[in-house]
Amino acid sequence: MQFSDAPDVLVVGAGPVGLTAAAELRRRGVGCRLVDRLPARLPYAKAVGIQPRTLEVWDRMGLVREALDAAVPMRGQLVYVDGAEEARIELTLPEEVPYGFAALPQYETERVLEEFLARFGTRIERGTELRSLTQDADGVTARLVTASGTEEEVRTRYLVGCDGAHSTVRKALGLTFEGSAFPEEYMLADVEVDWDLPPGYGVRSLHRGADGAVDDLLVCIPLPGTGRYRMSMLVPPELSAAPGAAG
Repeated sequence: MQFSDAPDVLVVGAGPVGLTAAAELRRRGVGCRLVDRLPARLPYAKAVGIQPRTLEVWDRMGLVREALDAAVPMRGQLVYVDGAEEARIELTLPEEVPYGFAALPQYETERVLEEFLARFGTRIERGTELRSLTQDADGVTARLVTASGTEEEVRTRYLVGCDGAHSTVRKALGLTFEGSAFPEEYMLADVEVDWDLPPGYGVRSLHRGADGAVDDLLVCIPLPGTGRYRMSMLVPPELSAAPGAAG
């Protein structure tokens, strides 16, 4: 096992939250390392929606132009019920709000943040996993395993856990994950479609059964590019992986 002294902060997890934390530290002159167990960014849209306040934060950081260049403006949402247009929602904001809503695939969000972080000489240590940690009054000792399989013990003043829903950091600290999962199961896909719906609008299409309850749902969020959408739909019972499901 190798032993090393880390900068002031070790950030675990290089998703949007971890990248933002590392970028904010570095632009304020705080040394940090950023590790992530994945070998590369995932190529799926995953989280898509960008709030106006997020764009304001990116403006303050100095990367909003790069984000806007990669994003698509969100103008509103079309709602269909049983095949008929039911409503058209316009995403309008007061004039004093400097930015609107946008759609940006998570892999592009991570790319923009990673390139911004690289300006400060900090890069993601890919394929590096946190296995355990212990803390005391003076700091944190973390045990890492690198992509080559080498074990490394790192001593740092602070450790920031940004490693997602199955967080090793949270489990090591004995913290619970509040809340619960949605009872519905969804299928997701990033697709190209050829239709005449207006660009920049999300689509929410519902189908009601004989009892009036919603028994099918399709949600489409526009992505950058021509005719590209992130679509999600309810999983039919015959394809469900839930215990007791049909099939």
